[in-house]
Amino acid sequence: MACYTMRTYEERTIIQKMWNDGAQAKEIADKLEAPLSTIYSELRRGQDGSRLQNQRLRYNADLAQLRVQQSFERRGRRAGKREGAEKA
Repeated sequence: MACYTMRTYEERTIIQKMWNDGAQAKEIADKLEAPLSTIYSELRRGQDGSRLQNQRLRYNADLAQLRVQQSFERRGRRAGKREGAEKA
């Protein structure tokens, strides 16, 4: 069974700094002891559409954190589906 852990804001800032300094995804994964696929997902989550000087897409830790928080807010019970509601 896989072990899933959520990246912290501190880890996201490390990713941002290393990515902006030109580090490869593999180097970031090694530093954070995270799977390479996790780093690629995180880099995709934090893309803000702009580019760095080396033409890489920019990663923004604040944007990534916001997107994760919004994802959590969307989870849970859906409107209109109440538990214990009587069937007609």
